[in-house]
Amino acid sequence: MTLTADLTTRLLGAIETNSLVFLCGAGLSIPTPSDLPSAIKVAQNCYDTWLPIEALDPALRDNVDLLAGHFYSRGDFERVFIKLVPWNDLVSLPNKGHAAIADLLISRGAHAALSANFDTMIERWAEERKIAMRGALTGQEAVVFADNTNPLIKFHGCLQRDRERTLWTQNQLTEPVIQARVTSCSQWLQLNLPGKHIVVVGFWTDWAI
Repeated sequence: MTLTADLTTRLLGAIETNSLVFLCGAGLSIPTPSDLPSAIKVAQNCYDTWLPIEALDPALRDNVDLLAGHFYSRGDFERVFIKLVPWNDLVSLPNKGHAAIADLLISRGAHAALSANFDTMIERWAEERKIAMRGALTGQEAVVFADNTNPLIKFHGCLQRDRERTLWTQNQLTEPVIQARVTSCSQWLQLNLPGKHIVVVGFWTDWAI
């Protein structure tokens, strides 16, 4: 997207008034040098890895929510599905998008960033510059972690923190631990999002497939 003069003015105004918030999806981590797989490719990887062991409904192959839900519903979520996730494919080098968001959180130019991504490349960019940024999994953590940088809220979970309870399927929303985390994040959003300017980054990638 090209920044027009009007958009530039609005962006600078949002920074000045501490009302800029990013909402980040998988597309943030796909450009080079990160080159992370999209959600659909993660689903295909998990499906193809398990297929020699057990026949699966082909309708599950391209939908990570349904695939994870299949294993969750029969009690194999942590035992099987979490181990199928290609976690090594979800680590890489930060790209310019990660750099921009991390920089704005560190400088407090952005009020917050909300991320659906498990990867830690925003945090990694900050760490490479001697800033110990931490991704928050709850609203309470978002408040506490803001002592160092403005909050990065990872509402699906984090590759390095409680990986077994990362959120992959709607079926998990009935779990007390997940419910508590979602509720906490929702309460933070209700308090902090009104009146903010939301910039959506990276959600188009999976929608376009």
